[in-house]
Amino acid sequence: MKKLFAIAGTIIYYLIYPLVLIMVIMGPIMEFDVLRDVYKYNAPRSALGLWLTCFIGFMLFLSFKYPRLTWLYRKFPVLIPFLQMCLVMLAGIELALFCANLWADNQTFSKGIAITLSVISIAGARAYLSYWYYKYPISYKVHKL
Repeated sequence: MKKLFAIAGTIIYYLIYPLVLIMVIMGPIMEFDVLRDVYKYNAPRSALGLWLTCFIGFMLFLSFKYPRLTWLYRKFPVLIPFLQMCLVMLAGIELALFCANLWADNQTFSKGIAITLSVISIAGARAYLSYWYYKYPISYKVHKL
């Protein structure tokens, strides 16, 4: 019975995983355009949301954790750091969009502060990536597999 649940879970995972890959790769590009539109039109825009970013991160965690799901990363080891970079940038842009929507929807703070918070969140994500790949170089991750 346990093996049946494992096989069913794997099948469901592989049906969802292509959408996760598309969202994690194309998400930062799409969300940056949405962020630009918020500042251009001074109106809030909906985005992927932090809950969907967390779900995408959880799905990527499952694909890194379980050996049954890691065959793609053994075949293409460069996908691990690439997907990690895309996910962290997606989270940074989502946080920037959250700050921009707070300004555009509720006028919680001024536009200058909203832009500053957006830039800080994106720069913070980039700084985190720089620190992470300085401490754990990509060659270390690729050869670890």
